[in-house]
Amino acid sequence: MNQDKQFEKLAFRIKLKRWVITILLIIILFPIMTAVGYKITQSFSARQSSGLMKEMEIQQDLMSPNIQNSDLVIGNSNIGGGTVVSHQYKDIDGYHLPWQTVEGKYNWLYHEIQTDNLVDTDNQAAYTRTTQTKIPLFYNNRVKSPNVSKAYEVKKISQMKNYVGEVALTFRHPMTYSQILQKLPKGIQANWFWLGVNGKADPTIEDNCFLGIQSFNGKLGPNDYKGFRKSLQSAKNLGTYNSFSITDYAHGFAKKYPTLNQARFSGIIITGKTENFKPLVNQNWITESSVGATIKRVPYIKPSF
Repeated sequence: MNQDKQFEKLAFRIKLKRWVITILLIIILFPIMTAVGYKITQSFSARQSSGLMKEMEIQQDLMSPNIQNSDLVIGNSNIGGGTVVSHQYKDIDGYHLPWQTVEGKYNWLYHEIQTDNLVDTDNQAAYTRTTQTKIPLFYNNRVKSPNVSKAYEVKKISQMKNYVGEVALTFRHPMTYSQILQKLPKGIQANWFWLGVNGKADPTIEDNCFLGIQSFNGKLGPNDYKGFRKSLQSAKNLGTYNSFSITDYAHGFAKKYPTLNQARFSGIIITGKTENFKPLVNQNWITESSVGATIKRVPYIKPSF
């Protein structure tokens, strides 16, 4: 009997020792495993957030027609992922106009730029979804009946007084950078150069995702184009509209035009005082002219030129 009790006590001590060791191991290993797991998930999240930021930067470099970005920051970050936010504006002859905010989201496994429902269109014009600001449109001369009717608005904007504004000009034929500058009147600045489309693609359904390069104070240099061309070559997932792949077109343009002097542009967005647009009325090298944002001038903000 005593031997049985001693055996039970020994067995209990062994079990107790095992429980204690197990509990101690859990106490020790749980924080370590938690820290390792947290580090791994954060590494995955960091990789996805960095990839998202890079894609957003490339898209902003390539498809921001006269749109500037104030920042590119991580918002609403948590252990499972977060968002990347870019606040945007337009610079129209020194006047800043708020523009739509672009957002992307990411988690441990994937990331995406949220570009849905940013544009409202009717048969006469296109507008931003959040601010309902008119968007300057480009046209494909090979499309007779585009989704948004062809616009000839430079004459109308030139009759406005005490305003600054922007106008998208579609060329009859693609032109080089130097040819474009020679045709612009004094007091007008070319803010953005459009690369165009191919075939019978309709740019008016592209949700303002026009492909082009932003100028710096109306000027472009070889190095500006060199950096832009690298972005064209590395671009991914820029969007497809009715079988027109913006990504494929970007790669093709970079291959076809390796230098700024060789590049041919299909249109531009110009800005300036509205009265300075008058010399552009009835110019035969312009097929369409679409007005975008306009802002009334005030005495405490001087136009840039």
